[in-house]
Amino acid sequence: MPEKTRQLFLIFRDAVQREREAQITYKHAAELCEDKELKRLLKGFYRDEARHEKALVQRYNRLRKRYGVQDE
Repeated sequence: MPEKTRQLFLIFRDAVQREREAQITYKHAAELCEDKELKRLLKGFYRDEARHEKALVQRYNRLRKRYGVQDE
């Protein structure tokens, strides 16, 4: 596989990992939060990041199949 393509797939995988890390951060913040409005906001951010992760993983897997890329 060309080096640029390999790098792009690594970036994609990194983006998925960042979404997962953001979920952990928002979930933890919501657990610590005592303000109801802020807690609701943080839980919403958590759900947003979960949706982002799901969308990225689906697209990543479709692209892997299209380009015949194996995970490293």
